[in-house]
Amino acid sequence: MVANLELPITTRVGDDADIPAVAATLAEAFAGDPVLAFLLDDGPAPNPVRHQALAAALFANRLLGGRAIDEIVVPGDLGDRREAAAVWVPPRGANDSGPDYTMVGLVNRTVLGAETMDRRLTALLPMLEAAPLTPHWYLAFVGTRASARGRGLASALISAVTHKCDASGVGAYLESSDPANVPLYERHGFLVTGEAVIVGGPTVPLMWRDPQR
Repeated sequence: MVANLELPITTRVGDDADIPAVAATLAEAFAGDPVLAFLLDDGPAPNPVRHQALAAALFANRLLGGRAIDEIVVPGDLGDRREAAAVWVPPRGANDSGPDYTMVGLVNRTVLGAETMDRRLTALLPMLEAAPLTPHWYLAFVGTRASARGRGLASALISAVTHKCDASGVGAYLESSDPANVPLYERHGFLVTGEAVIVGGPTVPLMWRDPQR
């Protein structure tokens, strides 16, 4: 009898050609995300199609602003390349440039109103300002399309960089925008070290991972 052995999930570093697919993947993966729901709140009669379009625009602008800085990680298998994605920001020194956020939310400001978006972004400041000063790998986003969940794709995309953290002795950090994902991150060595309270929105667990030997 031949054993039914599953092949390990491979990963690769994405490039500019992957940005449209990654933006679409993350927009779908974050469809129910509490922080994104707060940021893109469309009132008492939300339009799911418009929400999806706004989310896709937000992720596309963020990815374009991180070109040559972000490390985008996607599944190595061609059949899975549109099923999951992770966006990591490598460790930076005090004088190193980070992703350019200028275009992030530009479409959303136009659609939802500049005053509304400015108020919501101000509410996010406790989360945005909580990042540790120690150089670290930052997991900005990781997500899997609903139809592909439970297969270990997100775990593979996380491990692809935490292995680097362990080899180089560098920590990693993330904000769990959906508290339901905390157990996933804990399995990869992250620990909840605090929380950010978003006024009018969710409370976000903040997580740090020490390098492991």
